[in-house]
Amino acid sequence: MTERTISGEVYQRTLVLQRDQADNEARTIPAALSSEIPVSRWFGTEVLVHESDAIDLSRAVDGLPMLFNHNADQPIGIIRDIRLDADSKLRGVLHFSKNAKASEVWDDVRDGFLKDISIGYQIRKWKEDAESDTVRVTDWLIHEASVVTVPADHTVGINRNMEGIMPTENKSGGEDARDDLNVVDLKVTRERNLKEGQDAGAKAERKRQADIRTSFNAYLTRGGEYQDLLDSCVDKGITAVRANELLLSLLAGDAQPMAGDYRQTESNGSMDRGTAKDVKFQQGSFNRGGADVLDRFMEGAEAAIMVRANLIEDRDAQKAARRNEFYGMRMSEIAREYLRAINVDTKGMDQRGMVGAAFTRAVIGHSTSDFSSLLENVANKAALIGFEEAPETWNVWARKGSLSDFRQASRVNMSTFGDLDVIYENGEYKYGTFSDLKEVLTLATYGKMFNISRQAIINDDLDAFSRIPRSMGRAASRKVGDLAYATLTGNPTMNQDATALFHANHSNYVAGGSGAAPSVSTIEAARTAMALQTDPAGNVLNISPAYLLVPKALEGTAKVLASAEYDPAGTAGTLTPNTISGTFTVVSDARLDAADALAWYMLANQQMHDTVEVAFLDGNDAPYLESKDGWSQDGVEYKVRIDAVAAPLDFRAAYFNDGN
Repeated sequence: MTERTISGEVYQRTLVLQRDQADNEARTIPAALSSEIPVSRWFGTEVLVHESDAIDLSRAVDGLPMLFNHNADQPIGIIRDIRLDADSKLRGVLHFSKNAKASEVWDDVRDGFLKDISIGYQIRKWKEDAESDTVRVTDWLIHEASVVTVPADHTVGINRNMEGIMPTENKSGGEDARDDLNVVDLKVTRERNLKEGQDAGAKAERKRQADIRTSFNAYLTRGGEYQDLLDSCVDKGITAVRANELLLSLLAGDAQPMAGDYRQTESNGSMDRGTAKDVKFQQGSFNRGGADVLDRFMEGAEAAIMVRANLIEDRDAQKAARRNEFYGMRMSEIAREYLRAINVDTKGMDQRGMVGAAFTRAVIGHSTSDFSSLLENVANKAALIGFEEAPETWNVWARKGSLSDFRQASRVNMSTFGDLDVIYENGEYKYGTFSDLKEVLTLATYGKMFNISRQAIINDDLDAFSRIPRSMGRAASRKVGDLAYATLTGNPTMNQDATALFHANHSNYVAGGSGAAPSVSTIEAARTAMALQTDPAGNVLNISPAYLLVPKALEGTAKVLASAEYDPAGTAGTLTPNTISGTFTVVSDARLDAADALAWYMLANQQMHDTVEVAFLDGNDAPYLESKDGWSQDGVEYKVRIDAVAAPLDFRAAYFNDGN
């Protein structure tokens, strides 16, 4: 802040009279005389500080003179009870005298023909803001108050005078020499102060440009974008402080929006090396909260959209989202808020143009629009919700694996390790080996595309952000389940012996005509067959079944078998203990009904034995969502994909009964 003293010149401010509180008998009316409302002056934006040590009321001790049109020759009364209120307004009560002019003015005030009260005051000291044109008057003397006919500036909210009329101006051509008003030649004073202001302004401008150039000099060799940003900051009047902020953002590769003292407008996309020279700046603060405004926009808008799209079920999270400023906004309004967050001027844009601009505009260092990223985040979370809520059962009985690429991968048969050798005294340990029996897996990619158009944004179509990607997530989950169950129902050929997974040669297959529904006896037969499986060397593996997989049609029967104390097939008089109770977990799935509503399977614990593996690229078992700006369609295209494969690893830990 800089400080200087000005004396001599008198200014006026105008406020509206409170006519509804007039007292006809006492000829009084209360009035707000002045406030801290900013007023434009030739030297800048003036703010009268309304504090007890700033206002000199020495001339109002016995009442302040009340004039008509600031004419000292036309006194019409006195203002008493002058006080400074807590709302930073100076108030008093106007008492009209009974002279002819005062009576005439009183009648016009009472009838509403005269509405404005204006004060005349002298500035003694002010403080000038180095970063703006604001001038705070810290010492001022009030001279008089007048009822006025025509305020000098009627276009602003409370009718204020710009420069006013000298209260001692002599209409007859003479000069009033009253010393108490400290009258000087207005023209001389104005010209002197104007020159002082111009000199100070030129000096400040030279310093601003020098400070900006000093900050940029060390980085100009890095690329043309630094020179472009320097030229734009110098040419468009950006402060040195703000220029430093933009330089740091450019150095970080992630420039923040031009919030604060200036507003950015664009005509052809984001501000980068190719467009920085064309960026226009408009004075007029658009401060949206500093450098993290974009992050706060992304977080708040995402939460609001997800609550509106019913993607958030947590009550506390819902309440928090409903309290943020974006809740209840249509999608097109959120697009407008995004443009405001990165300081793109939306005046004159229709909805289609505004939404299109939101899809394409990005701040410095961003290759894509953050608005597109916002929609992608919502769509991705919706897809994950759909993926997780899908009623899949494969992960109960199958092993989840990871593959690093799309090349064919091998899984060595773990049951071929063989038994341990006897080690006699001073005997030698031998290395155990696996045979060359192995199964192979090769990842495949499964996916689908969908589009969120500008029309969907304008129409506030929340299905585009909720139901569609959510359905895509469920479809991805369903695809993985299809792959897993196909390893059973498809009965694929094993790589190790070129024989089907379920086959008589594998001692794990009960063919049609010999099969039967799940029962104590048929399940005991399955348990025996699995326990007697041997490795290639003939060693018995003693495998126990852990899961009974049945179609939905057999789910009830299977659950009774799994938990009944007695054999459900027994009669009331011949109760037989249920020997299989609690020895396995029942898993039912409609895919088995579609394949064969009578067939059933038993599998061993997948962590102990090789059964079925479902593998994903780098172990990522969730769908992956990608986006790009639409070309064939007007909007953004999204691709949901998942990379997965399912394959049986060994026949020894699996069993099949045709059920017929």
